[in-house]
Amino acid sequence: MFYTIAKNLVKSYYHTRFKITVVGKDRIPKDGPVVICSNHISEYDPPLVGISVDRDMSFFAKAELFKIPVLGYLISHLNAFPVERGKSDRAALKKSIEVLNEGNMLCMFPEGSRSRDGKLRDLQQGASFVAVKSGAKIVPAAIKGSYDRKKGVTIVFGKPIDTKQLTDDGMNRKDVTLKITEDINNLLFSD
Repeated sequence: MFYTIAKNLVKSYYHTRFKITVVGKDRIPKDGPVVICSNHISEYDPPLVGISVDRDMSFFAKAELFKIPVLGYLISHLNAFPVERGKSDRAALKKSIEVLNEGNMLCMFPEGSRSRDGKLRDLQQGASFVAVKSGAKIVPAAIKGSYDRKKGVTIVFGKPIDTKQLTDDGMNRKDVTLKITEDINNLLFSD
């Protein structure tokens, strides 16, 4: 209930403040475990992804945010859970797999931090790890443009990646990460 109310408030705010275009929303599976893997250009990205899909989803948030009294309370009630950046956080990975094993959706920004120049940075393997471990589908996403009323921002969702099929075909986590990278780059440079 809290998530739905907050999502509707954020959606109203975003559509009032920014020019937003959503492409490929119909490619997102309506049920089952899904990892949305997106590039990361702004602190506005997590809410943008959240309001662009119909399903509720969970998010990683840097652990420091949970120490801020009101903000920590709010984001924990918006399905966010802490991750220690810059190192392998086993607790966050375990929580991610639990979320996916329950058939839910998870949003991840596998670059690890925001790209200052808009170019996709090397992806970390956490997203491919949790997707392969849980059998989740991965939906690549690309955020393009700027959070500006005139220029506008576009989020494009790509075709789902079937991690079970890829691992059956002999691909490992590194290969899956390269596939995610390729798909996001293709979305970034498509019209």
